[in-house]
Amino acid sequence: MSKKFNVLLMIETSGPGGAETVLFNIAKNLDRARYNPRVVLFKPGWFKGLLEENGIVTEIIHSRRAWDISFLYRLLGYCRRNKIELIHGHLPGANLYGSLAGALMGIPVIATLHNEFLIPGSTERHNWIKHFLIRRLTNKLVVVADFMQSDYIKKGKFPRAKLTTIYNGIHMGDPTGLRDPDRLRQELNLKKDDLVVGNVANLRPPKGQKYLIEAAAIICQRLPQAKFLLIGQGGGHLKEEAERQIANLQLQENVKLLGFREDVPELLRLFDIFVLPSTSEGLPMSIVEAMAAAKPVVATRVGGLPEIVTDGDNGYLVEPANVAALAEKLQILLQSKELRTCLGQRGRQIASEKFSLETMIKQYQELYEKVLNR
Repeated sequence: MSKKFNVLLMIETSGPGGAETVLFNIAKNLDRARYNPRVVLFKPGWFKGLLEENGIVTEIIHSRRAWDISFLYRLLGYCRRNKIELIHGHLPGANLYGSLAGALMGIPVIATLHNEFLIPGSTERHNWIKHFLIRRLTNKLVVVADFMQSDYIKKGKFPRAKLTTIYNGIHMGDPTGLRDPDRLRQELNLKKDDLVVGNVANLRPPKGQKYLIEAAAIICQRLPQAKFLLIGQGGGHLKEEAERQIANLQLQENVKLLGFREDVPELLRLFDIFVLPSTSEGLPMSIVEAMAAAKPVVATRVGGLPEIVTDGDNGYLVEPANVAALAEKLQILLQSKELRTCLGQRGRQIASEKFSLETMIKQYQELYEKVLNR
């Protein structure tokens, strides 16, 4: 009988997002005959509940500040008690502490890097120290899109030999499996002939929702039956600014901020088009989920998006912050059901071939074996 390894998965965030989805899918789908996964979070919240609902052993080790030595001390104790043999971090904080713990205990470490090397607008101090420690102490570094390899090599001096690409994968599901479309349409005040443009992304500046709202103003003058649903966690001044922008453009009847929703797979099936107007991206799960739901995509030419969307094949690409081009491509699709269907079906085919959950799990398990048997 082959040995079973105790694997620790770590992340510092507690809300919904792409990195959390990747970690969840790995923890849930690893071969239990070979791996015994456990998860450490830095704080309680929505994600802890999701993990525990699915039978995944989860523990909170609180960290309330940057460079928390007491957190590292408690993490080392956790690894000893649970005989951890491999640490797999997600996002910079977990990657940093995972790398330090692995180096101190002689445990191999994998770090998954979900974003480009420097996110535009990021002001976090001492990033260079974090990156130095992560690149030196980690056994393998996973990027979620090919463009990120050259980005980390050039800007962060990361060694090419440590880097590998594993695309985020999702369960494909049935693109026609909407359980109760009439209920959802009624809840969202959508008429039968409304055309729905959907965006799924947490409300943050790099996600570019303000450009989408500007594009919606152009489109709604020409196609008043166009409705825009913006789904994602976010509050405070960013939500207030978005609400003010919608009001100033008199779009209250056409643009809805839905906030965080548990039923995103259902909502995706209401969309006629999926749009992602980001100014910075790694490889977002939301766009792959939209493709799996057979939805055509309009996205920006940033980060890993050109590795997912081929212009004119399964959607359209525009330059970031180009509101006129964004509106133009959305209007082309809104005016042609045949084109939406054609591009959507092609997107589902690409998602199935390139971004399946099974492929992602297989590649991570192969990487685990490589570092465990080094």
